[in-house]
Amino acid sequence: MTYPVRPVTVRAVIPADAIAVLDYVTDTRNDPEWCPNVESAELVEGDGASTGSVFRYHQHLDAPGSKRARFDGETTIAERTETSIRWKVTDRFQERDITLTVEPHPAGTRVTQVTRAAFLEPPGLARWVYPLLARRTLRAQFAELARHFSWRPRSSCDRPFSTG
Repeated sequence: MTYPVRPVTVRAVIPADAIAVLDYVTDTRNDPEWCPNVESAELVEGDGASTGSVFRYHQHLDAPGSKRARFDGETTIAERTETSIRWKVTDRFQERDITLTVEPHPAGTRVTQVTRAAFLEPPGLARWVYPLLARRTLRAQFAELARHFSWRPRSSCDRPFSTG
């Protein structure tokens, strides 16, 4: 039995071409560069950027008022299209179904991520805290993603990172 929590949606504008952004985030081995809580990631099955590829990752979470939690998880690319990626992610706490879509934007690429999570044990207060922490974590990740691409030459991407 799982215990679903409210879906979390975060949007950001990344100063890069949509294809470049999608190609970069699709390969979970890049996560340690733009996801501040992911310490390492490795490909364990597949070619790295296609449906069916499986990655193992090690990450940490810093919840307010508690010690750092370190844990391993697994990410599977469930579906990849020209404008989106869908991952299935599992760890010792929860299962997540994550969809990230890209679309052209005057400042580069609008990225939208929707995370649907379900805890493996009754979540207690985490049911209400999770969406807040997830939103904060995703915004930090997108800020890092924007920084990753910000040094690259931009044609019409002359505006800074924004969320919305």
